[in-house]
Amino acid sequence: MNLNFPQLDEPITLENMTTVVVEDVQVFANLVRELYGFDDANDVRLYDDQFKSLKAADMLVITDILGFDVNSRPVLKLVYQDLETQLNEKPEVKSMIDKLTATISELIGYELLDHELDLEQDEITVQELFKALGIQIETLSDTIFEKIFEILQIFKYLSKKKLLVFINAASFLTSDELAAIREFSELQGLTLLFLERYKVPDMPQYILDSDYFLYTENMV
Repeated sequence: MNLNFPQLDEPITLENMTTVVVEDVQVFANLVRELYGFDDANDVRLYDDQFKSLKAADMLVITDILGFDVNSRPVLKLVYQDLETQLNEKPEVKSMIDKLTATISELIGYELLDHELDLEQDEITVQELFKALGIQIETLSDTIFEKIFEILQIFKYLSKKKLLVFINAASFLTSDELAAIREFSELQGLTLLFLERYKVPDMPQYILDSDYFLYTENMV
């Protein structure tokens, strides 16, 4: 993945965990705004090595780590799809669930016939059954670092998402925590962008200074 915007002379390559520091507050603010409302018409360009542009649906931007709902509807929809695929690989279990669901639907159907109103029912799907059972992701995070790892675990299952962007997240993390996130992203093949206002100690990073000169620190 490559990142480009007007203040850069050449694009920045995003791979695994990439930290980009933008010292000019106005440029930083514009970048955050355009990433958050990303579309094909803005000044920020994200594209792969075949110059295929990233779409808004391919990216997840997080400005509020603690406020991010890991059990949001889009996330749970993908989890349910994954669960349904898992069930389809176990025909005996899937068949048993279908039979029990049909039995429940039949019993409820009899009750509908006895009601004073003309009621009807729709066939319940497996994913609707998951929702009715209240299946969701267990959240155990007590720190910002743990919450970020929960988000990373979810991001692995968001098959349509190709880029995860954190805004000003490094400010809340120690060097060891950042190193752990970097190692995890490399092992899992994730593409993360940490967009920061200030330099991050001991971390590889691109720095765009106030004169729009891009340089690197701690890069191998």
